[in-house]
Amino acid sequence: MGKGGLSVNDLVLAATIHRVKCCEDKIAQFEQLISTLTAQMAQNRTELASKGLANLVMGTTTPLDIPRELRPTFGRYRARGNRSHNTVQKRWGIWKAQYESGLTVKEIASAWGCHHSSIVNAKSKNFTARKSSGRGIK
Repeated sequence: MGKGGLSVNDLVLAATIHRVKCCEDKIAQFEQLISTLTAQMAQNRTELASKGLANLVMGTTTPLDIPRELRPTFGRYRARGNRSHNTVQKRWGIWKAQYESGLTVKEIASAWGCHHSSIVNAKSKNFTARKSSGRGIK
């Protein structure tokens, strides 16, 4: 017999019951944490999809929807094509939105099929295209 008329088996049983109760409490805490993390992941997926970055995270090679008419092109004899003020202004506006959404310069350039220095140049001019001065026009 132990203290207060309890046997050793009764004390062991009480200690075991207490430990099981503590483990059950920990399991409940982990289940709550898992449900919180699952909800956060769902929110993150929704946010990525709204920014157009879901494909990037999921591993597709071209995560951005690039308007064909705004892609940098080359004209005849490798002369620059589609460089009108309106086209450049629209292109730079999209680049600015993509850059501000968290994409890197390299990712934007890769998706658009141009050299990264094109995006760096636009960024250095605060993504504001200037009107052509008419130089080089014959």
